[in-house]
Amino acid sequence: MQVNLMIKVSDLSFSYNNEDEALSHINLSISKGSWVSILGHNGSGKSTLSKLMVGLLSPSSGSILIDGLPLDQAHITEIRKKIGIVFQNPDNQFVGVTVKHDIAFGLENQCIPHDEMVKKIMEYATLVGMEPFLSKEPHQLSGGQKQRVAIAGALAMEQDILILDEATSMLDPEGTTEIISLIKRLNKELGKTIITITHDLSFAAQSDALIVLKD
Repeated sequence: MQVNLMIKVSDLSFSYNNEDEALSHINLSISKGSWVSILGHNGSGKSTLSKLMVGLLSPSSGSILIDGLPLDQAHITEIRKKIGIVFQNPDNQFVGVTVKHDIAFGLENQCIPHDEMVKKIMEYATLVGMEPFLSKEPHQLSGGQKQRVAIAGALAMEQDILILDEATSMLDPEGTTEIISLIKRLNKELGKTIITITHDLSFAAQSDALIVLKD
């Protein structure tokens, strides 16, 4: 396997409840440190593919390798340390009472020592520009701010790969610009492998490569 290959999908198919295939014989490779957009119309299987890549769904056939590890039950715990996902609706992702509690959620589940957790919360809140809002509640934030909090929570887990599934689809132009700017920083400055799932061609065109799923 290539040293710089982070994700390899081979002959992947998936169907819900034995219905028509949502994905059929998909093959793709994503290199380390790249920003790749997966593009397609509604119903093309984009979000299904993202859920398969993080192990939320299991393929009907085919295989997925994440940083050289097969995505299966034997490796799922290790793989989830490598790859995170942020979904399209920021309201559905906000699990904390405040911004601070929301970023802390995943760290608390990992039993991170308190002092280290506080340091990580500050580090990643600052990175996404949300440090001044740590005491704010969800209803006090814009859509773009909520999405940045969700990204901070994922970053705090220090995974190498971040999937953004339609992360700008519910945002206004200002919020979309905020997220695109953040994606570029994460990719170019931190070397994160970024996968954006989208139906927006102008957004996708800013990434390093496009993968188009047909209906």
